[in-house]
Amino acid sequence: MRIDISQIASETTELLVSFERLQAPELFDELHLTGPLTLSVLVSPQGEDQWLLTGSLSGKQVLTCVRTLEPFENSFETPVMIRVERTSVAKQELDDDDDEVYSYRVPMVQNFVDVTECVRELVIFQEPIRPVKDPDKDFIWNADEKTSEKPKMDPRWEKLKALKRKMENPNG
Repeated sequence: MRIDISQIASETTELLVSFERLQAPELFDELHLTGPLTLSVLVSPQGEDQWLLTGSLSGKQVLTCVRTLEPFENSFETPVMIRVERTSVAKQELDDDDDEVYSYRVPMVQNFVDVTECVRELVIFQEPIRPVKDPDKDFIWNADEKTSEKPKMDPRWEKLKALKRKMENPNG
């Protein structure tokens, strides 16, 4: 999942990048993504060979409902901030000291930045802890068998009750 640095201008501009399943099938499988991921960012130059990308990442993901245990498709949109700097490093580096900004240092000869790890983290962090298929609807338990009779008591309880009575009245 790459962003082409050569597309980034020296002035503030908008950039729309679509990531398809063919580009990273393992990531799409791992995160249960359906359809493309869309990265929509505003690119702001921060100096020579430095840019700040701010915007959002959106897509669709299949989650499992904690109420019904049924899979459902969940649309999401999460904010993203990426700082890209071309330096004299040997290979691309991700500096994750800042919790809100993903900072990438890329070699001067490299014309792209690989944002796969950033995308993975953003998708995982936006997932609800307890996903619910229809959160606005009340959950109604549907029992397959509707009976009006009392549930049967386990016969072992009768033996325990008899033992208790015997212990309470040893002479009776």
